[in-house]
Amino acid sequence: MLKVEFLGPLRAIVGKKFVEIPVEGKMKLSDLLTGLDKDIRKYVVDDFGKPVAGVLVLVNGVDVRYLSWLDT
Repeated sequence: MLKVEFLGPLRAIVGKKFVEIPVEGKMKLSDLLTGLDKDIRKYVVDDFGKPVAGVLVLVNGVDVRYLSWLDT
């Protein structure tokens, strides 16, 4: 299982501290976002797959803007 945590205002908006997503093998961020509930995903990425303004997406503590974003 992969644990996705929500911090700050996003936690209050989503109404959950975290969600768990079943994972088999390696997973890209794009796969993870597809696995998120649609109502949660809209607060994280826009219709073009870019982070919503004011949302920080980290993978193992690293900002994905400094990585390969959806291919991370």
